[in-house]
Amino acid sequence: MLTLSADRFKRIQKEAPQEYQSYLVQVTKYQAAQHCKTWIAGKWITPREQSWAPRGTHFHQFVVPPILPFRRDCTYGELAAMRLPEDVEGLGSCEYTMERGVVHACHAGGVVHSLEGWTHHEVGAIDVDRIDVVWKAALKHGLRPVSSGSTGK
Repeated sequence: MLTLSADRFKRIQKEAPQEYQSYLVQVTKYQAAQHCKTWIAGKWITPREQSWAPRGTHFHQFVVPPILPFRRDCTYGELAAMRLPEDVEGLGSCEYTMERGVVHACHAGGVVHSLEGWTHHEVGAIDVDRIDVVWKAALKHGLRPVSSGSTGK
């Protein structure tokens, strides 16, 4: 995990199950991750920054817009997405990396937030204790997860 804050790293590391915590390593420069074959990207990574990853690296992405698949010798995960219900009207949405009627999961969260009438602040770190609540609300409102290769219909 690339971060300068040791406190932030420790908080996130503690969210992982105990037996996997040692697999999450803190780095403060991309060069320090040149031997890591799994990168979890929570912010956009330039082609130059990607060049530090070793051949065969897989980039897991949690960032919008998605990072450019610059490296042919690496693989890139898809962003989480949800399909809006077919009867949705009056919602203007354009996700240039998604097909019509599909939105990035973070944007689907905003839709659910509005539909539920929630008033709490959701900018910043993910509240892991609310993930199940938001997931159930999304399904209740007819949003459906999209996986690679599926049409979602």
